[in-house]
Order: sequence, then C-alpha cells, then structure tokens
Amino acid sequence: MAIFKKPAIKSQNRKKRDIPHGLFQKCPGCSEVVPEIELAQNQRVCPRCDYHFTQSAKERIGNLLDPESFVEMDADLKSVDTLRFQGMATYKDRLKKYQGSTGLLDAVISGYGILDGYKVAIAVMDFGFLAATMGSVVGERVTRTIEYGTAEGCAVIMNPGQPRLNLDCAIVRNHICSAYYGLVQVFLEAKQYELAKQTKQNAIQNYHCTPDIFQQLLPDAATTASVKP
Repeated sequence: MAIFKKPAIKSQNRKKRDIPHGLFQKCPGCSEVVPEIELAQNQRVCPRCDYHFTQSAKERIGNLLDPESFVEMDADLKSVDTLRFQGMATYKDRLKKYQGSTGLLDAVISGYGILDGYKVAIAVMDFGFLAATMGSVVGERVTRTIEYGTAEGCAVIMNPGQPRLNLDCAIVRNHICSAYYGLVQVFLEAKQYELAKQTKQNAIQNYHCTPDIFQQLLPDAATTASVKP
C-alpha cells in the first residue's frame, strides 16, 4: 500500500495559436517552411533550395515591367456560357469559383507598360484560373494585345504559361455541335430517322451540345412520323 499518493497533474488547456492562412508556404523542393513575404521578395524562388513556386500573372508583370508602368486593357471582358455547358459543374459556376479565388475575370491579364524605358504590349496567362484554360475571352485579349503592339510599333511579350484548350470553350464546342447538326440533317434527308435521333442524343450526352440547336430539325416530342417530310 502506497504511503504517499502521487498528485494528479492537471493539464492546462492552452489555446493554440491561429496562424493566418498564406503567411507561410511549405517548399515542395526541400520541405522547409518559408515566409510568404520572403518568397515575394525573391520572385517566388525558395531561398533554401532554389525551387520555383508558381507565379501569378500579376506577379510576373510586376517583376518584369518598370514599377507602376503597367496599364491593363480590356479588363471588362467576361466569358459567357454560350452553349449552356452542363457537366459535373456548370461552366458558369466554375468561372464564378475561380473569379472569387484569384480576383481575375479570366485566365489572362493583358495591357501595356514600360520595360527598361521601352513601351511594350504584354499578355500573361494565370495558371491559377482554371489551369490557364483558353476560352473565348483569353483568345480575344491575346489577339487585341498583338493588334495593339502592331498598331503602336512596340514589342509584344506573351507569357502563355502552358495554356490548354478547354473543350468547354465556345469556339471548339461550336464546331463539334455544328458537325453533329450537319449529320442530323443528312440522316433526315436520307429518311434515317432513328439514326438522326441517336446522333442528336450522342451530341447532347457526350459533347454537351445544347438541345435547342436541334429543335427545328428534330423536336424532342416528335415521333418518327412527324419528322418525315
């Protein structure tokens, strides 16, 4: 039997410190924790192992051009879901999500500025916005940047950042849906009504073509008899 009792040690509930999000970054190259401000001052290169972090479009422009010289062009251009894309998430919802997380309206920033005293036109993709997907607005802003540089007789700087072409973009999907529209027409003219219906369903289900574009050719409620000439 113990003479002395071991006193119970009460653990003090210490409140954990909340570290503000984005204050530090863990380097994938060396696993060191690096202050965000240190990365920003070093052009987002790890000072321990020289690992290159991803730069945003704004950071690239700020690091490249003379201070306070950049003027953005076509900042009010916005993408619209012309074909009303329906997938795991609507194109409109995805745009809204990335607009909120990046502060950008689309995957590119374009404009003009001064580089070592020389005027330049510039367009920089931002991988953080839908992985730098090239939609209609990206194509338009890049085109306008080139046209501006040509008109002003200045150099044009393009930083694509490995952009990818998204099948959601209106241009590509319009071509696909137009091709299916033509196939449906061919099958109807050949009186292959079942093939026409199957082709329409394939276009809608697999390529997210809008049903409305087929409505004149092949209404949803139409029977085989009603679509015959």
